[in-house]
Amino acid sequence: MVNGQRRVWGLLPCLIGGLSLVWAQASKPTLAIGDFEGSEPTLIQQVRQQVVQTLTLSTHLQIADRLQARALLQEQRLRESGLTGDSDSKSAPLAPANWLLIGRVTSDGTRLQIELSCLDVRTGALLTGGVELVSGARTEWETLAQRAAERMHRRLIGETLPVGIPIEPLPDEGIPPSRNLRDYEHSPYRWHIDYVLAHGWMRLYPDGTFRPEEPVSACYFAALLQRLQAQLGTFVSYQPSDPSRPISRGQAVLLLTELSKTRLPANRSSYLDIPDWAKGVVGWEGARATPLTRERLAALLHNLMKAIEKREHPPEGSP
Repeated sequence: MVNGQRRVWGLLPCLIGGLSLVWAQASKPTLAIGDFEGSEPTLIQQVRQQVVQTLTLSTHLQIADRLQARALLQEQRLRESGLTGDSDSKSAPLAPANWLLIGRVTSDGTRLQIELSCLDVRTGALLTGGVELVSGARTEWETLAQRAAERMHRRLIGETLPVGIPIEPLPDEGIPPSRNLRDYEHSPYRWHIDYVLAHGWMRLYPDGTFRPEEPVSACYFAALLQRLQAQLGTFVSYQPSDPSRPISRGQAVLLLTELSKTRLPANRSSYLDIPDWAKGVVGWEGARATPLTRERLAALLHNLMKAIEKREHPPEGSP
């Protein structure tokens, strides 16, 4: 009897651990992957597979395939109509999905555009802000598919995926959107954002939003530095160890300071000192480790360029 009790108590941690794992899986929202449309079946299949593969990197989502998505929608319609939908099938019931992802892939032979749309399974309505659009060279279809999937994941969950590519729109990415939705109208840095957009140092997302409070990934910042090198005159080697993680305010300032040192020599007593042009954006010392947001990046770029302009073209009458 004692040995039996010991065996039961010995099994309890395993049972509890297993239940915890099941509960954790069940508590994740489910994203069902639906059909992708387009005129080139092979390209559509490649893009869809890459989107699915990228989304499966998520630790916050469960991914359901297309057949499950169709079954879930059919089951939902049956329930709403008052029918049970029961059959003689002994298969296990499907887990309910929260969202359905569908896509459209278009290409003119050299350029490629991927549009992802996310629907609420319960209502069938398009989620607010539930559309992601990316475009670029057709030969870069794999990267474009990863970028579209990561952007959609960030929209749904608020977390990045470890894809290791710039997710934010780069200054020379695709075709600029035809309209600016000005979702940064209430940002304290709205004038700075207008300035960097006008000068082409940052770009709106394809849907016309700027997303001012979105964190800046280290991978995007590294790519942005490469594009600013010709203008600022200094080469800076920056290879982040974790490209998908946000870059901190303090690290961004140090890199921009190093990048611009030939045109704006830094008068600092220490390498870790924050230059005057960045102090109002970075904040107190304790905020230097805080992730940099897109609106603050715009402010840093604005202030840096204005400081360079003032040094190289001082106002008349200034010493």
